[in-house]
Amino acid sequence: MTDQTFKIIVERIEGMQFKATFDKEQFPEIMFDEPPNVPGGKDQYPNASRYLASAVANCLSASLTFCLEKSRVPVEGLRTEITGTISRNEQGYWRVKKFDVDIKVRFKEVTDEVKKKFERCKNIFFNYCVVSASIKEGIEINVSPSIEE
Repeated sequence: MTDQTFKIIVERIEGMQFKATFDKEQFPEIMFDEPPNVPGGKDQYPNASRYLASAVANCLSASLTFCLEKSRVPVEGLRTEITGTISRNEQGYWRVKKFDVDIKVRFKEVTDEVKKKFERCKNIFFNYCVVSASIKEGIEINVSPSIEE
């Protein structure tokens, strides 16, 4: 498979509020804001750290569901809870230090075969989650600030 690309445009609305527009018209815009301890932040929308956590939780949930469904183990319900920890690094900058993820899966019937297939998926699904695996490996980020004329 060849590389895939996507584009998102983020524009400042006011203060620390930003709007993200996606490259597919059917996707709704999302809003970002910062908490009040950041000058201009009003805490009216999630901040980037919370969106990052939700992306990790969603990706892990989808990857585990995909593995189970592919293994012919229908998932009756799935609930993922993610807790992010943010702390200062050695230079004093705030960083997301870790995510603790708890995934609870519900099946109609839990048989030995379901347990066996669940254990198999439990051991491999992380590798299929693009977001969490990318974060763990490290993502190359190239930044080019410029003045708009």
